[in-house]
Amino acid sequence: MNGLVDRVRAARAQLLMLLAFLALAVLLLGSTWGSPTTRTLGGGVGDPGIFTWSLRWTPFAIGRQISPLFSDYLNHPDGINLMWNTWVPLPGLLLSPLTLAFGPVLSFNVLLTLAYGLSAWSAYLAIHRYVPNHGAAAAGGLVYGFSPAMVAHSHHLNLILIFLLPWLLVLVEEIVARQDRSPVWLGLALGVAAAAQVLIGVELFAAAVLLGGLLLVALVAMQAPLPPGRVRFAAIGFGVSLVVFAALAAWPLKEQVAGPGRVHGDLTEEVRGSSDLLAVVTPSRLSAIAPDAAIRRGDRFAGSRETYLGIPLLLVVAVLLVRHRSPVVGICATMLVVCVVLSLGSRLRVGGHLTPIRLPWTAIESLPLLRNIAPARFALLAALFAGLLLAVALDALWWDGGWWRRALAVATALVVLAFLAPSSPLQPRPVVATPPFFTTSAVTTLPRDEVALVVPFPQKGRANRAMLWQTEAGMWFKMPGGYFVGPGPDGAALREAPPSATSLALGHIQRGGRPPDLTPALRRRMAEDFARWRVRSVVLGPMPHRRAMAGFLTDLLGRAPERTAGVELWAGATVAASPPQGV
Repeated sequence: MNGLVDRVRAARAQLLMLLAFLALAVLLLGSTWGSPTTRTLGGGVGDPGIFTWSLRWTPFAIGRQISPLFSDYLNHPDGINLMWNTWVPLPGLLLSPLTLAFGPVLSFNVLLTLAYGLSAWSAYLAIHRYVPNHGAAAAGGLVYGFSPAMVAHSHHLNLILIFLLPWLLVLVEEIVARQDRSPVWLGLALGVAAAAQVLIGVELFAAAVLLGGLLLVALVAMQAPLPPGRVRFAAIGFGVSLVVFAALAAWPLKEQVAGPGRVHGDLTEEVRGSSDLLAVVTPSRLSAIAPDAAIRRGDRFAGSRETYLGIPLLLVVAVLLVRHRSPVVGICATMLVVCVVLSLGSRLRVGGHLTPIRLPWTAIESLPLLRNIAPARFALLAALFAGLLLAVALDALWWDGGWWRRALAVATALVVLAFLAPSSPLQPRPVVATPPFFTTSAVTTLPRDEVALVVPFPQKGRANRAMLWQTEAGMWFKMPGGYFVGPGPDGAALREAPPSATSLALGHIQRGGRPPDLTPALRRRMAEDFARWRVRSVVLGPMPHRRAMAGFLTDLLGRAPERTAGVELWAGATVAASPPQGV
């Protein structure tokens, strides 16, 4: 009976923690939930536009019974390999009913909220396995789920949906060290969790594999020599996990490695993807406690600054290492140092200066899959180990006797968390307006599944509102261009389609430039683009410099457009051989 009561109390505490973490996530997202279908980060364009597009693509592809791993609805006719993009297929599939009923913007906001709340809760549950105090474990969960790295990637679902990462590492520890459950069930859980992480974010899956391997080495070294029975248990567990993982993840990984549209080069330059050693203790503009001098110093750092842990947390870790020696503390401290060192990339940078000191990443960056990890991503996992060490320190203080020690534990937690807290809630924006043409039956004037050239031409950065309009139209049409990761002519990663005469001309006008002269040579090159893209229609939506663009397109196509439902439409569009007369 007592056991049942204890389980009920534990479940109640865990549920309350989940609700508390989700409430904090809602607060962090500011006014998003005041209008969750029409407001979101970035106004639904830029990077958020990629995620809303992919959230709509997943149920569309499943419903049409076509491969969701590749799409020619963007960048037509070459298409894009979704596995090389910031696609979150598993969350997209699970939220398909919500997306189809209310649109991808709501699903995006739901996933943002769950990313922070579930990640913190997952870390809290994992830490609680080693730290019995619920409050201490919750503080550790906050360090992980609301870390500066998480806030820095506020709209990157593939980087903040990290609730599975703690359990991938916990399961490695279970199989190697604890071994108090069936190896078959542990292997099954590890294989399923690893495959699920692939379908959330391959980059962090690769990072978890690397850290899991290092954790495995550390655990084996701590217990060496392992008795034959423990070796057999671990072999069964990992063997089952590999079989299950291969069965579930072979198809998407094969598509990434060998499928069309794959990328051969690094996705992120070294200078942008690595961190500075001093960034670990230097707050950024995102931090609530950030003196102006620290911000000015941090602005001189090259690359990422998401590795911030704060001086109070590092002091707590240092004191813990001196006063509280245990296997958990030793391994976690080692893994924390490993994560920080890996986040620095291949060359040590200190205060914005590149030193000649080479770091371990030099030996890793050429390995398959691992070379496409931005080193600074390890800051997300550094926060997990830092949170666990903080929880151990708080738990030791709490149970060390005396009210003043408990008060010191609470004060320590508050100070550490205050230095990691964001400066203010995130600022969502109203979603970029979608013309009624794309949300009503008017869009059916376009041939189904044929190519429409939508202007403003979708390009990298925030110039991708046409992708949002395509999702609002239920993927009714295909289109050239887009904001995505794809291969250039040499296989290196590009963030948009390779430039063409048409994209260059349209992009120039979109940025406020004078429309280029439609010489016979330019007409010929643009006609070749239209033919290669198989354009059937041209749709001009709201944009700056719209009048100049409309005039250019009218000259190009040889006739005036039809004005309908907030857009200008050229149906059956072909490039005219000469300027129109009398228009």
